[in-house]
Amino acid sequence: MEEHPELMPLLTVSGGAMRGLSFRVGRDPQLVGRAPSADIVLADPHLSRRHATVQATPDGVVLTDLGSTNGTWLNDQRIAGSVPLADGDVIRLGRTDLRFFDPGVARTDPVGMSFGQPRRDQRPTLPLPVPPTPRPPVEARGALPLAVDAHR
Repeated sequence: MEEHPELMPLLTVSGGAMRGLSFRVGRDPQLVGRAPSADIVLADPHLSRRHATVQATPDGVVLTDLGSTNGTWLNDQRIAGSVPLADGDVIRLGRTDLRFFDPGVARTDPVGMSFGQPRRDQRPTLPLPVPPTPRPPVEARGALPLAVDAHR
């Protein structure tokens, strides 16, 4: 995973004041909370200063509640202690929702990346043909029609 950091698990804030921010989950335990000294600082007054930890282990990513006042919720169920995370899980800490994404367990290569030998049946993507736009008649483009001498 270290040679491809884009394959490291990811926590993305999907609800709350910091929506859109993402954090990579590393092999060392990362403290999540509102304390400035936390590894993942979330601006949420409903979070404990030291709310939970996340850590990538050889068996997968583990979420641990640190006895927070408002609790740590995984897929709408309050957890106690440590629980393993699965791709797509939703973690709620205070009023902040985090979505867990683990590209390392995805069944297909992430978009724009390829890690194996090129497939023989893979063809390049070609743009769809665009039909030419018909040009309006000369009169419609603002030009004046030529006078025709009918007496010739």
